[in-house]
Amino acid sequence: MRKMSGFSSRTACSQIYDKYYTMRVIDIIQESEGGLIRRGQEVAQGKPVTFTKGDTELSLIGTITIPETETHYEAQADLAEALKATLEINGNPTVLYYGKIPKDGGAALITIFKDKTEQQFAFVKFANKKKPGAFPITWTNADFGRETGFIQSNNAVAQRAQFNIKPNILFDTDVDLDILSLPSSIKPQNNPAITPEVAQQIQQMLENVATGSKTPVPGAAQNATTYEVDLGESAAPIALVTGNFVSGSYHDAEAKLLKPLGLTWKSLSTVLFPGSGSNSLYDSYMRLSENSTLKISSKDKKGGAAAAVTGLIKDIQENPERFADVTSNKKFQEILRLVNTVAENSAIKGPLALAEELGFIDHTDVANILQNYGQGLKYGKYQWAQTPGIKAALHRKGAKFDDPAYDMGYHILAGVSELVADHLNSLPGVSDFFKAVLTKSTMIQVKTSTLKSGDGAAFSNFNVIYPPVFNGTIKVIAGNNYMATRRPIGKISFKIP
Repeated sequence: MRKMSGFSSRTACSQIYDKYYTMRVIDIIQESEGGLIRRGQEVAQGKPVTFTKGDTELSLIGTITIPETETHYEAQADLAEALKATLEINGNPTVLYYGKIPKDGGAALITIFKDKTEQQFAFVKFANKKKPGAFPITWTNADFGRETGFIQSNNAVAQRAQFNIKPNILFDTDVDLDILSLPSSIKPQNNPAITPEVAQQIQQMLENVATGSKTPVPGAAQNATTYEVDLGESAAPIALVTGNFVSGSYHDAEAKLLKPLGLTWKSLSTVLFPGSGSNSLYDSYMRLSENSTLKISSKDKKGGAAAAVTGLIKDIQENPERFADVTSNKKFQEILRLVNTVAENSAIKGPLALAEELGFIDHTDVANILQNYGQGLKYGKYQWAQTPGIKAALHRKGAKFDDPAYDMGYHILAGVSELVADHLNSLPGVSDFFKAVLTKSTMIQVKTSTLKSGDGAAFSNFNVIYPPVFNGTIKVIAGNNYMATRRPIGKISFKIP
């Protein structure tokens, strides 16, 4: 156990006990954006939450943040006394982890667990000060895992979030990498959820694609879906340059995209993985020349994904001649202008600016939303929220008002974003616009499949689609990134069928 410099070992005075006596774990459960405080709220609602590290399994009892009302303690000694008193009141659990301590005062998030013998343990994260709203100190599952080695073990969604094996975790990003060296270049240390056994499976599955081996990798069946969905993004460039396990329009794409440039699949040698890692239109970029790339949209066999409009607009701006007939088409002008506004502004400013321009809300509404979002404000009949625009936004986006993470400002922003998305979808030709741009991109789609055999699994097929096929209607969506319980996690995007 690490000792914290400057923390007193003397018994806290009675006033400290009085001040913090009410801060019992079961009473001080607070919410966090997908992190430990959120897990604590789930525990308070009766849901078991367990974390494991090797053979050790711990069950979360709850979480506490200190100070209770102020944003932070001015002096480290005050923080020390408060922490000691709070731990003593909650049974003096053995502290297994202390985060980095602020120099001057600060605040703390205390998480308390128990093992199967009922022995209690604590993990402590420090912050310079608490943030306003329902999420005063954020400690995500992923960060908790990286810092402590404990991974949530009883939640499939959480496990997948922590078991992140997308290219931006496994490899260096935004740089050209040698494709055939990818299997030996993985960096499993970037995610503690990647055990040595899993790291070996990842390396072997990629190596098998490079060598054309169909031998199932032992133990990989358990994670076959994640390998297909996420590791497939790393495997696709290997399949393309080797020609192993490819099908579909593989040769047609080579003839139409590469041979006019004097290239073949086998002549390509490098790939770049974007650092964003998610909600990107393209999952990788294969280098064609110093100034051009082949864009790969790599999906699992089910396909379908939401993608940010930013990459789309960037492609248009960097290749104006290629997209001249799209940008000059009169029926696309309004769509292009609105999508540009989304791409060029933040996830907060973009929809607010468009909503004001379109008359859904006025300038005063915008100011009130900006003033109140992220403050943990619960639903209520506030005077500033009685305008037609804000009422329409609240009506458009459903929410659970009793969720501890609910924030009325986030709720309104989410509703506003939905109204903007609705307007874009109502414009004639919006689906045609996205299809026209995507079809003209130097882009191929690759749908990846795996096969399981016993406890083993291996990549079995990389179905190349060129030109890109977009059956059905492409729609603008907001609900995937805008919620009533947290800051937006991305901009208004579009959904490829």
